[in-house]
Amino acid sequence: MKKLLCMLLALTMLFALCACGGKTETKGDPAADSVDADAVDADYVFLEEELGVETYAIGFRLGDEELADQVSGAIKALVVDGTFEKIASKPEYADIKDFLCLKPEDFADETLPERGSGDSSFTFKQGYDQDYPPYAYMLDDGTYGGFDIDVCKAVCEYLGWGYEGVPFNWDFKDQELNAKSCDCIWSGMTKEGREDKYTWGITYSNNTQGILVAADSDIETLADLAGKVVGVQIGTSAAEMLEGDQKALADTFGELKTYETYNIAFNDLKAGAIDAIAIDMTTGAYLVSTAS
Repeated sequence: MKKLLCMLLALTMLFALCACGGKTETKGDPAADSVDADAVDADYVFLEEELGVETYAIGFRLGDEELADQVSGAIKALVVDGTFEKIASKPEYADIKDFLCLKPEDFADETLPERGSGDSSFTFKQGYDQDYPPYAYMLDDGTYGGFDIDVCKAVCEYLGWGYEGVPFNWDFKDQELNAKSCDCIWSGMTKEGREDKYTWGITYSNNTQGILVAADSDIETLADLAGKVVGVQIGTSAAEMLEGDQKALADTFGELKTYETYNIAFNDLKAGAIDAIAIDMTTGAYLVSTAS
């Protein structure tokens, strides 16, 4: 009898474990219900339809080709030696690896800079958005971190440079760069539409712009955004898309509400003050993963 009870208990636990599922990341896929039984438990999801894809690169002042080439060469070396992937694999950066476009085999046969080959007296100043996770953002201890900051610090260590971070409000990025407060703009900087405005370093991410909603909302498609209040951060790729290629979609919104940061927008989404956020998927995934 005791043995029979143990077997029954084991079977009960097995069925309970099988009933548990993961949280969904997209909404509007009819097949999702059959694949993920726990999908409705996800708090926030992306619509299956995307706004578009843009590339992230490093923007330097016009004419700073030599500096851009040095930084780009060091990044290639970090890709080849595995440092780039190691940074991207940190759990706090959510699913950023899914959007990166640099692979070791792309640079294996190139001539790359040697470790320590930079001018040791030079301090590289990285300019970045002070609130754009997971690329750059303030940590709990008041310092700044993020994927782009980690990579930049690794570049400086590789070349033997000093490092200085220059956080700023994204709206003032050009003023900071032109005043030479920083050497580059490096924190999820979109290249499209700005090709002639900067000297560009290496392109490292093909980032997707999407729509983030509460899982229990009635928004399933882009068409369902008609009459809704949609939030977006000022000066971001998503904002530029809604002013450009996706303007016809934005014109259907009840309101396009702009924010200084996506953190503030996400707080409004959680509070029900807005219906959706237009946002790049890496930043959206980070906000969802750290939501309390």
